Amino acid sequence: MLNKFTTVYSANSVADAQLILKNIAGISIIAGGTEIARRQTGRSLHLPANVLALSQIPELKTMSKTERYVEFGPSVTLSSILQLGKKNVPDVLYDAISTIANPAVRSLATLGGNVSAKGQRLATFAPLLALDARLEIRTATDAYWTPMARYFTNTGRDQPKTPEFIDRLRIPTENWDIALYRRIGHPGIVTDATASFVFLVKSEKNILSDIRIAYAGKFFFRKREFENLIIGRSLPLDAKDVSILLDKAEIFFSPALFPPSFERTCLFNLLEDALRMLL
Repeated sequence: MLNKFTTVYSANSVADAQLILKNIAGISIIAGGTEIARRQTGRSLHLPANVLALSQIPELKTMSKTERYVEFGPSVTLSSILQLGKKNVPDVLYDAISTIANPAVRSLATLGGNVSAKGQRLATFAPLLALDARLEIRTATDAYWTPMARYFTNTGRDQPKTPEFIDRLRIPTENWDIALYRRIGHPGIVTDATASFVFLVKSEKNILSDIRIAYAGKFFFRKREFENLIIGRSLPLDAKDVSILLDKAEIFFSPALFPPSFERTCLFNLLEDALRMLL
């Protein structure tokens, strides 16, 4: 049941959506609506005064794959992605979606909504961050591409000055020797303690050629400077290497962003376990 103070605008095309964005000040955007429902406990669903529903726009439900990347519209449901099969979806993204809620929720929840959820980064955020996903952003008058890591920040970028929405998500498809996804918190539900960790490794002739480490919960983290400390090392690592890297991680995983807590302890345990896979 919606509260009686909400006006819902439905768009049938991207052009319709842009026109509505242009004419209705302060409008909020939804697709599946599961994230809004998750945050509410009353019998009525309380929405902002003006809402633009994107779920009926065919262009935003498309999926495609090339040799270099897979591309999803933001209104593609999580269950639709799983139905593509693991061979057509990056491993860590597939594994992350598999942990989300239950089949009924995944049939409604969208990839765009999961990525854009505010306050708590949800399951797909860390995988997409590690995979260097790019977003096409649509405003009332324009469209532009941006790296996901640049679009979202931990300092308030989630509230754009003008209304806009994700039009496409483009995810590079690469072969990784190690592709690890781990979830912290209670299975199937989201709490303040819920977080995700991703560890990707690629090697050539026993040399680490690329490594990605991403974390997302109340905050998200990925530092290329830290990854560069590891790239180029010979495999297997030795125990001393792991110890040194964990000491250096203390600098990058700043207590200002990750204060001493159960969450920080879990993060460093996951990082240590992941690095030990390279021994």
